[in-house]
Amino acid sequence: MTEYPMRVQKYLARCGAGPRRKCDIMVIEGRVRINGESIETPGTLVNEGDHVLLDGKIMSPLKMRYFLLNKPAGYVCVNNDSRGRTWVVDLIPKGRELGLFSVGRLDLDTTGLIVITNDGEIGNRISHPSSMVTKEYRALIRGHWTVKELISRLEKGVDLLDRGRVTGIKVVKVVDEGETTRISITIHEGRKHVVKRIFKAIGSRVIELERTAIGDQRIEGMNIGEWVEIDHDTISKKILGEV
Repeated sequence: MTEYPMRVQKYLARCGAGPRRKCDIMVIEGRVRINGESIETPGTLVNEGDHVLLDGKIMSPLKMRYFLLNKPAGYVCVNNDSRGRTWVVDLIPKGRELGLFSVGRLDLDTTGLIVITNDGEIGNRISHPSSMVTKEYRALIRGHWTVKELISRLEKGVDLLDRGRVTGIKVVKVVDEGETTRISITIHEGRKHVVKRIFKAIGSRVIELERTAIGDQRIEGMNIGEWVEIDHDTISKKILGEV
């Protein structure tokens, strides 16, 4: 049930306009009108029965939908790509009509588990750093690395070459493949290209990358390109870790 009054960015997220932070920007840019009046202040309240327009289109709350998808390579996790590439939400029937978006992003060449939804509130909670949602990645990296070396280099924290520091990295599994090493790690980070940047910082390069888990939700049993619809309770318990 939709509870009124609610902040306009939350209302837009409920209408499938995207994550709440993106909706904040839409408001600031002056793209939103309430009852004919242009607004530019996030936090403006929407009351039941108000007439809300985004870019001239009337906005109405959607039924919230939640999907887990095993993303193939070659799909972009954005809904406004100007280069004509295929959107990951297109793998779900009527994905655009449902107002779906990906929660966070996987690079074009990265595969694996991703949450797809039209619930901007849930999307924001999963991606916000304060939620500390654990993500597990399996990477094939250049070079021969021992378990001891990787634990020493990664688990103490990594200073990225461009800027910033990543902490909370845990080494899960290491497999020696000769001139390459296959490693599984968990992190809480969501910064752009963060896994590739971590390994670059320690003198290696990622050849293949797959996200294998988000929270307690694992990818096992899902083929590449396969998706499954889940409910709000599953998101809350298995991904956000709520009791």
